[in-house]
Amino acid sequence: MRTIMMITLLSRLTQVRHLATTGCLLLATLAMPSQAVVFQAENYNNFFDTTPGNTGGAFRNDAVDIEITNDSGGGYNVGWITATEWLVYNNLSIPTSGNYTIRLRVASPSGATASVDLNGGAIQLGNFSIPATGGWQNWTTVSRTVYINAGTYNLGVFAQTEGWNFNWIEVVGSGGGTTGLVTVYEHCNYGGWSAGFNAGSFDVNALTALGARNDQISSIRVAAGYEAVLYENWDFSGASVTIRGDSSCISNFNDRASSMIVRTATTNPPATGFAAVVSEAQFNQMFPNRNPFYTYAGLVAATASYPAFAGTGDLAMKKREAAAALANFSHETGGLVYVTEIAQGEYCGDWDGNPATCPCAPGKKYYGRGPIQLSWNGNYCAAGDALGLDLRANPDLVQQNATVAWQTALWFWMTQSGAGFRPAHNSIVNGNGFGETIRTINGSLECNGGNPAQVQSRINDFNRFLNILGTTAGPGSLGC
Repeated sequence: MRTIMMITLLSRLTQVRHLATTGCLLLATLAMPSQAVVFQAENYNNFFDTTPGNTGGAFRNDAVDIEITNDSGGGYNVGWITATEWLVYNNLSIPTSGNYTIRLRVASPSGATASVDLNGGAIQLGNFSIPATGGWQNWTTVSRTVYINAGTYNLGVFAQTEGWNFNWIEVVGSGGGTTGLVTVYEHCNYGGWSAGFNAGSFDVNALTALGARNDQISSIRVAAGYEAVLYENWDFSGASVTIRGDSSCISNFNDRASSMIVRTATTNPPATGFAAVVSEAQFNQMFPNRNPFYTYAGLVAATASYPAFAGTGDLAMKKREAAAALANFSHETGGLVYVTEIAQGEYCGDWDGNPATCPCAPGKKYYGRGPIQLSWNGNYCAAGDALGLDLRANPDLVQQNATVAWQTALWFWMTQSGAGFRPAHNSIVNGNGFGETIRTINGSLECNGGNPAQVQSRINDFNRFLNILGTTAGPGSLGC
């Protein structure tokens, strides 16, 4: 397969300023250190594939086979590769003749061979021997350094043999690229411009001098043993986020960083409980566009009320339950976007045949709120009783306090049979299957042919989260 996109490698020091004049925009460019440019495999501009259709069913609707990857940083990879397939990425601009390092991120159970070329094979950059990595999602990076004359090219990746997966290709100019402890990128999934940094403090001027852009950082790679602290303001003030490892999309902090500190990672005790099952980076990867109300810290705090949640069985089962619950919560809220139901009715009723059991508080409404969209006065009373909260008198607490919102979702997941036969937690840990969690939440509205599209949407989220967490669906049916 082959791949296409715009790469510009710059030499020496470059600063870019926008000078506004009437009717036009002037772009002044000075020289700057050469940078590494990464093309994600799925972002090709042209291709040849030997089979019709996208076998992986992800990202694009053409013949190239794309799936969700388990590689660090998430995103997608091209797979099901057979000999003679290719991908092309256009407009690789080499500013000066010299040595450049080509790096391929690949995986292969038994080994394979790829080659890289320019301009449809007119210039061969050589073969890359892909070692046996032990599995389709066991990733490694192979590289070679080649001499390239200055010019603009189309960059091609060619499959000499079958049996390998492809995640990204990187072109690194001499003296630049990802040699720093931290590399920041313009776009999610490590696309666009990039800039490398070693340990130190970088205000907005230092960031831009080294190739980054103010309020334009969206993904980041951090070397083991280090952390990057991104700040909203130019002087290390305002909101901040601390990142360790790779983050393919800096959730809730995309295009916000104006200063950064790179330092040795502070010592924290090993993660325990839910945090040992789903890391904050994985949570961010699952919900890159979530509402800031839905915090990871709030979720971790809520799990203390239900320690059996994602805490039962072996690690695979714990991850499976976390993926199942978060997939259903994602579906109920549009990817953790909605905190409250759009149609905010009163939802007040006699839920158990005894009006005195849970009378609606004057002026209060019991519309859907939180990750499970808790609805109706009876459910607010029952959840509040279980959690030691007066949610009948103050249902708004579910949309005001992230921990309470997560607690109500876990209350339903762990204890309520809903429209099904058992709580969703039991369906996962007893091997009844993901489909039975759907039945508990929405019953015949979706199951038994009620709405196959909604069922499939939940299954798609479940499979995506399983891939992120590196576990399997386990026994039982996915559907209902």
